[in-house]
Amino acid sequence: MKNQKKIVKTPIKDLAREAFMQSPIPMNISNEDGIYVEANNAALKYMGLKRKDVIGRKPIDLGYVTAQQRELYIKMIKEQGFAKHIPVELKVDDKIVYVLFDIYQIKIGKNCFYLSAVSDVSSHRTNIKKFDDDIFRKLTIKDIKFIKGKLRNYKLTQRQQEIVLLSVQGYSNLEIAETLYISPHTVKDHLKEIFHVIGVRNRSELFPKLLNLR
Repeated sequence: MKNQKKIVKTPIKDLAREAFMQSPIPMNISNEDGIYVEANNAALKYMGLKRKDVIGRKPIDLGYVTAQQRELYIKMIKEQGFAKHIPVELKVDDKIVYVLFDIYQIKIGKNCFYLSAVSDVSSHRTNIKKFDDDIFRKLTIKDIKFIKGKLRNYKLTQRQQEIVLLSVQGYSNLEIAETLYISPHTVKDHLKEIFHVIGVRNRSELFPKLLNLR
């Protein structure tokens, strides 16, 4: 017993911050005005900038997104709670790189922030061309198995689970109906029951709820 090491407990908030800062995935946090309030080490290295050159500035100012692009993905986030796989061309170290942005809305107290993560797909440019025309209409969930696992916690029919998976990927009621060969009215009825079972009011709350964000 004397040789046992004393376990020092680290507060969760400190662990979360350390995980964010040391993550190999470039990530930034901006406020509702689009101003960067934090950037992790991977993001700073990827951008080739120092922290003081990023914090307090907007991605628009740094040339990462246009005002129109930001307006579109903010609208999407307000409607669905997230925006995924947004293709953007960035200029890094005088080179053009192609990336996909995943953006999530997070709330801390009464304040709203946006967490963005970047995936470099420069070597797979041809594979993301399909996103160019409908990125703000159809979204792809990277780890669909995770969502399926979450759905096991709820008493949903197989059909309702299929509708949930399509819904969180950004499919409209009509697109879900066409995909599953059912009527839009049937999709609407299923969604009402799904919202009731999962405990949300609308689509915008569905995905965050399944990720335990709300």
